[in-house]
Amino acid sequence: MSSQDHPVSSSKDKIKSNWPYTLAVAIIGFISLWVRTLPSNTVFLSDGSVRFATNDAWYHMRTLRALLENYPHRIFFDPMTNYPNGSYTHFGPLFDQMMAIISLILGMGHPSSHLVDTVGAYFPAVLGAIIVIPVYYIGKYIGGHKTGILAAILIAFAPGQFLTRSMIGFTDHHVAESLFSTLFMMFFMLALISAKERKLRFEDVFNKKFSVLKEPFIYSVLAGVMYSAYQLCWPGGSLFLFIVLVYAIFQYIL
Repeated sequence: MSSQDHPVSSSKDKIKSNWPYTLAVAIIGFISLWVRTLPSNTVFLSDGSVRFATNDAWYHMRTLRALLENYPHRIFFDPMTNYPNGSYTHFGPLFDQMMAIISLILGMGHPSSHLVDTVGAYFPAVLGAIIVIPVYYIGKYIGGHKTGILAAILIAFAPGQFLTRSMIGFTDHHVAESLFSTLFMMFFMLALISAKERKLRFEDVFNKKFSVLKEPFIYSVLAGVMYSAYQLCWPGGSLFLFIVLVYAIFQYIL
């Protein structure tokens, strides 16, 4: 009797076989967050002030405060930059909007200045820890569970730009770019894998074979949502989309 005759048992077996890896990823994620928050004493000073890491971080906190004072409207043209002409804010609004929403929720609609600073300081570290999850799945689908675990460990602890830009107090949109672009790649991969397993063809779209289309469609929509989030963090993400489109065209031709 095939596993399809006992879908519940098959699902339980799958969960049972995967839980050690799920636990490992969770542990890696929590340790990753701990590592990224280790220098908190250099961010939260004894006088009660919060010191952010770079000028970009300070500017994001400025746009965050302006956003909270005029919610949901964010600054898109800042007369206080490029004096005396002012300049357009070149990065997208999503990073600031996410911090604003969290601040409003935690502050019950009226977050204090210190709460806003605290959210802003911890936000990059949290995003940097979350990225462990999609990196694990990308590694898993490429080379198996062990590859996924190794990839998760590397992204969590490897020194370099990603670790630096996801530390506490480094409140810049780059970590959000990394997270959403990685989530996009994960769902894009899942869409391709699902389509290949179901032998998806254009005829299935025209013939409305929903049993074949359903899973690839869901993954494709999620990939689109993640790419949109990436683009809303950094408008330059369109270059990444161009690379993906070139790949997709070659995949279709070949």
